[in-house]
Amino acid sequence: MDGADPQREEVPRSLFPPVPPGAGELLRQSAEAWLDTRRAQGYLLEADRDYGDDLGVVVGCYKFHFYKGLLREALPYAQRAAMLMGRRLGLPDSFSEVRPDNADFSGYEAGPRFYLFALKAAGYLHARLGEIPEALSILETIRRLDSADRLEVSRLIALIEQGGGEEEE
Repeated sequence: MDGADPQREEVPRSLFPPVPPGAGELLRQSAEAWLDTRRAQGYLLEADRDYGDDLGVVVGCYKFHFYKGLLREALPYAQRAAMLMGRRLGLPDSFSEVRPDNADFSGYEAGPRFYLFALKAAGYLHARLGEIPEALSILETIRRLDSADRLEVSRLIALIEQGGGEEEE
């Protein structure tokens, strides 16, 4: 890649180094409380409050809400995961300002790929929530960055444009 940014933080091989012990305990308690959604969310809110810049915590919060079908609540976590990874990669804060030459989005490097997947999650959630313009804006950005369409956002865009977006009940 031409003109590598010397300010860009080197992304470690493991995107998710171990979470801080306190965060790990809260995530474990949340998992154990899975059937009691409010109690589990309480643990996640505490983890988010105390460790909200930890990518592992953010992804844990996202996954909980997504798999519980709490799509509106999952959306900010998908957005924050993209933002945190974007910062690690030295990308502009606004996804719409990211250019293909800001990172190797065409390869399988973990950091850029995670960034695109987090954006795709946010775009998908917007679509499921009936927020089609927001969904398409995000997904079109991914298509521009991932010119080989390895994340297959073109299929998702086509589905949404054919009226396949769903609103959450």
